[in-house]
Amino acid sequence: MKYAREVIELMAAHPGVEFRMAQIVRYAVRGKEVSPRRRNAVREGVRRVLLELRRTGQVAFIEHGEKSGFYVWRGRLQHEVLENCHANCHN
Repeated sequence: MKYAREVIELMAAHPGVEFRMAQIVRYAVRGKEVSPRRRNAVREGVRRVLLELRRTGQVAFIEHGEKSGFYVWRGRLQHEVLENCHANCHN
């Protein structure tokens, strides 16, 4: 899954820290300036990773208003999530 490595790398290093989507996307593009089209593509990829991590219980979503919120790493990386990342992540 594209961007899984970046999302896990950022969030697992800071368990309990609240991240906004924009912060995670910025980390995924390594802080580089990208076109709006590219940023939206990265945002969609990160969203898919976060949905899967929420499904497995690794990440919690804290709503903050109607359309915003924070993502929080909940704890140690589950073995099957790590295996899936290694199997599907590309450098």
